[in-house]
Amino acid sequence: MDDPLRERLLGQAHTLINHYWASTLALRQQADMEQVHGYRIAARRLHALLALWRPLIHDPRLERRLQKAVTRLSALRDEQVYASQFVHKRAGARSEEQSKAGRVSQAMVQAQPRVPMLAVSLDEWLDGVAQVPAGFDPLPWYRLQLGLRLSLLLNRIEDEQSAKSRKLSNDKLLRQWHKVRLEIKQIRYGTELLVAMGAGDPEWLDLLGRWQEQLGQLQDGRQWYKRLRREKSTPKQQRLLRALRKKGRWQLQRLSCQRGELVGLSLLMLKGDE
Repeated sequence: MDDPLRERLLGQAHTLINHYWASTLALRQQADMEQVHGYRIAARRLHALLALWRPLIHDPRLERRLQKAVTRLSALRDEQVYASQFVHKRAGARSEEQSKAGRVSQAMVQAQPRVPMLAVSLDEWLDGVAQVPAGFDPLPWYRLQLGLRLSLLLNRIEDEQSAKSRKLSNDKLLRQWHKVRLEIKQIRYGTELLVAMGAGDPEWLDLLGRWQEQLGQLQDGRQWYKRLRREKSTPKQQRLLRALRKKGRWQLQRLSCQRGELVGLSLLMLKGDE
C-alpha cells in the first residue's frame, strides 16, 4: 500500500545515517575542528532519530556506543576551541604559547580519535524500521516526548533552586544551566526531525537555536575562566578574567528573565494538534 509518510520517514532515516557515515569517515581521516564538530552534530542528529523510533525499536547498546563516541570527543573539542580563541587569535601571543598550542594541536591530529562506524547495527536498525506497519505515525508521540522532556527539565531546575534556603552561587547556577544546555541541544535536534516532516513549527527551532547559542557562550566563558585561572597570571589575563566574570553574571541574569520562553515552548509541544 502506498504510504507517503512512511516513505518520507524512511528517506529521513537513510539520509541521517548516510550523513553519520560520511562524518565518521571524514573524522577518521583528519581530526581538525571542522571534522570533530561535524561528527558531533551528525551523531546527535542520529541519536535524535533513534529516539524518534524508540517506542517501537530500541537498541540500547547502539545508543550507548553513539553517546560514548560523542562524549569521548568533548575534551578534544574544548581544547580546539580554546586554542582558536585564546592562542591562535590572540594579538601578540608569546612564541611559547604558540609553540605549546602547536604541540597540542599536533598531538590531537596524531591521536586520531576512534569513533564507531556502526554499519552493522544501523543496517539492522533500518531493517526494523522498514518492518513497522504502514500507517503508523511516530511524530505526534515524539513531539509529546520532547515537550515532556523540556517541561521536566525546567521543573527540576526550579525545584533545585527553590529548595535552597539561600541564593545559589554563580558556580552552581552555571552547572545547572550547563545541564539545561545539554538537554536543549538534543531537544533541538529532535525538533529538526519534527519540522522536516511538517510536525513542528520552524519558530521552535529558532527559539531553541537562540537558547543553545546563549547557553553555549555561557559554558564557553565558564570553561575559559577555569582554564585561564590555572595558567600563569599576567595583568592581561587578570583583566580578561574580570571581564569573563562580569559577562557571566550578566548572562545568568538574562537567562533567568527569559526562562518563560522555554516554559511556553514546552506547553506548545504538549498541546498537540487541534
